[in-house]
Amino acid sequence: MFEKSMTRYSLFALFLAGSVPTFLGGCTSSSSTQRTDDAIVAAPKWTINHTDWSQMGYQWQWTGSPPLQPGARIDHATAYDDILVFQGSGSTLSVLETNTGKVRWSRQVDRPSTRFQESVRRGETLYTASDTDLWEINIRNGNTLDRDALGTLVNTSPLIVDGLAIFGTLAGELFAWQLENDFKLWSYKFNGPIHIPAISVSEDYIAAISEGGDLRTLETINAYSGMTAQIAGGTDTNLLTDGIGIYIASKDQSLYAFDIEDGFRFWRKRSSAPITVQHTLYQGVVYATTQDTGLTAIDSATGDTLWETGTIGGWVLTVVDEKELIVWSGYELLAIDKDRGDVIERMPLTNIAGMRTNSIDNGDLYVITLEGTVAKFSLK
Repeated sequence: MFEKSMTRYSLFALFLAGSVPTFLGGCTSSSSTQRTDDAIVAAPKWTINHTDWSQMGYQWQWTGSPPLQPGARIDHATAYDDILVFQGSGSTLSVLETNTGKVRWSRQVDRPSTRFQESVRRGETLYTASDTDLWEINIRNGNTLDRDALGTLVNTSPLIVDGLAIFGTLAGELFAWQLENDFKLWSYKFNGPIHIPAISVSEDYIAAISEGGDLRTLETINAYSGMTAQIAGGTDTNLLTDGIGIYIASKDQSLYAFDIEDGFRFWRKRSSAPITVQHTLYQGVVYATTQDTGLTAIDSATGDTLWETGTIGGWVLTVVDEKELIVWSGYELLAIDKDRGDVIERMPLTNIAGMRTNSIDNGDLYVITLEGTVAKFSLK
C-alpha cells in the first residue's frame, strides 16, 4: 500500500468506545437481534434513505446477499473493482460481482467450526488461510488450486509477495511460506504475538509489528534484519507506508512515523487513550482519529497538525475529487473538507455492521448490514 488504498482490511475499523461493534455481524433472517437485560429483541432493520444518500452525492446501485450458513455472520469483507469477497462464520467463502451484486460462486471451504483469516487476492487467485492451512482458490469459479498444511497456527492474513505467503503467529513468529514448492522458507522471532498482517515497504523489504511494540523491517527473500524500532505497545490497526515512513496508530496512546531505512522516529503524537480507529494515508497527509482531537489531519513528513475536528471521529473511507473526505463514524456518514476539516454534509448511518470501498479515490461504498446483506452506492 503505497499510499495504502482502502480496498481491504483484516478487521473493520475500531471506533471510539461504544459506537459500533468491532466485527461484521449478520444472519440469514430478515431481522437481527440484540440482547437486553430482560429479553432478546429484534434490532431495527436497516433501510435506505435515498434522499440522504443523494445529498451525500451518492446513489444506490443494488442490494445483494452473500450466502451464509444458518445462524452465521459475515466475518470479513473485501472490495475490489470487479468483485466483493465475503468470508462467513461456518467456513463460507463467497464472491459477488460488483457491477450487479450477483453471486459468482459460493462454497464451504472447510468444517463449519474452522476459523479463517481474511482472504487476500493476487491476480486471479484468492489466498484463504485458516489457523493451520492455506488454500489457493480460483477467483473465476471457486475451484481449489492448491491446499497446504502450514505446520503451525497462523494468526494473520497472508502478505503475498515474491512467491511467498508471509504470516504472523501468536507465538511471535513471522514466517514465509514458499508457494511454489510448499515449504517454510524462513522464520523470524518477534517480541510478543503478531496479529496485524505484515506489509511491503519497498521492493525488497517488508515490515511487521508485534503486540510487544517490536517493529522491524526484514528482507523479503531471506528475513535479514533491516531497521528496528520499539514502542510501548502494539496496534489494532493496519500499518501504513508511503515508501518513506511507516505510520502506526498504537494502543500505547500514540501515533508514530518511523523511517523505513534506519528506524529514526520522524514524529510522535500522543493521546490520552489507545488509538484504535484505522488511520488513512493520502497525498502526504495522515488522517487519524484520537479521543482528544477527533479526526485529525497530520503532515506525514513533519507531524504538524493541519486541522482537527475535536468532536468528530471516524475512518476515512475514500476521497471525492481530491476535495472531500468520506468518513464513517460508526453511526453516521460524513463529507468533510479535505483541506480545512469543515463538515460539508452528514447523514445517520445506523444498524449496520461495516463499510467497505474499492478505492481511496472516488470509490464506491458498500454497506454491510446486520442482516448479512450488502448494498452498493456510487457517486452520482
